[in-house]
Amino acid sequence: MKNTRGFLKCLTYCLVVSVMLFFTSAVNASPIVSLELSSTTLFIGQTFELNVIADTVDDGDLLAFGFDLDYNLAEFAFNGATVGLLFQDDSSLFAYTDVAGSAFPGIGGDGILLASLSFTPLGAGNFFLGIISDLSDSNEGLVLFSSQGNVDISQQIAVMVDIAPAPVPEPATLLLLGSGLLGLAGLRKKFRTL
Repeated sequence: MKNTRGFLKCLTYCLVVSVMLFFTSAVNASPIVSLELSSTTLFIGQTFELNVIADTVDDGDLLAFGFDLDYNLAEFAFNGATVGLLFQDDSSLFAYTDVAGSAFPGIGGDGILLASLSFTPLGAGNFFLGIISDLSDSNEGLVLFSSQGNVDISQQIAVMVDIAPAPVPEPATLLLLGSGLLGLAGLRKKFRTL
């Protein structure tokens, strides 16, 4: 009888823990990754940043990330990537992953900057920039403490690039032009009186 009571107590405990784990994992939302441009107006030759942001990450859950860049070499020049301050830059450790970072212990929260990607547009028009996480590569995607596998973070954003407007003359240039015209008018008046 004593063994049966111990067995039932253990079984009840295991059942309660299983139910709690089931409901807490069902309540937790999956992290969301988004791409944000540093400027809404882009011109040919103007460098800009594309920020990779993670939201709704449970506390201490995000351990690492990795992704490849998705862009057309004829449309943009890639200037480099800066991994977010909360992460160690692991990009050079993985030959087939463009940008990677890790954090130990893990981090969580909203608005987590994974990386800033610097680009320069080479032409005008409507284009796409993006990131790809190939989940067949264990170094790509979001690596979460609570997940059995990496989470896909592939994203794409539409980018419109305009031709740079003509430069506006500076006030000093206008002052120089104005004083030159006044000087010519004065010379003309002087020669007319002679």
